[in-house]
Parts: sequence; C-alpha cells; structure tokens
Amino acid sequence: MNPALLFSLLKRLIGVGLLVLNYLSYGLMIKLAADPSLLAIERIIYPTVIWLIGWVFVIVGIYLAGPELVAKMKGFFVNLKNKIINKNDDK
Repeated sequence: MNPALLFSLLKRLIGVGLLVLNYLSYGLMIKLAADPSLLAIERIIYPTVIWLIGWVFVIVGIYLAGPELVAKMKGFFVNLKNKIINKNDDK
C-alpha cells in the first residue's frame, strides 16, 4: 500500500475520532455540571475546561479530516434530522 495514502487515511481517521470526542464531551459536561458532590465553582470550571478542549478537538479534527469529509458528515446528519422531523410530522 502507498505510504502517502496510508498516512492520509490515518490522518482522516484521527480527525473523525476527534470530532466524535467533541460530541461525547457534551455529555460529560452535563454530568459534571449536575454532580452534587462537586463544589459550585468546580461545577462551572470543569465543564468550561471540557468545552474549551472540545473546541480544540473540533478545530484539529476538521483540519485532519479535511473539509470534504466534514461536508459529507454534515450532509448525513442534515438528512437524518430531516427524516426524523418528517417522521414526527406524519404522526
């Protein structure tokens, strides 16, 4: 296999992984913000830090995945959202 192609695929895979981690970080932010065992300031600081790290994941993920792959992913989620909305309209 061509090393340049392998490097490109690996780079895109890491980029997509970072984008997925960004979406998963929102659940962690909610969990930390609602954790009663943390102090009030900790319930603000920890989710804020995770939010900032999530933005780093988005920026690096888009750079590594490439804009055309991100556009395809966005189109997939828009189609999925439209199918869900149309299903709910039929009821």
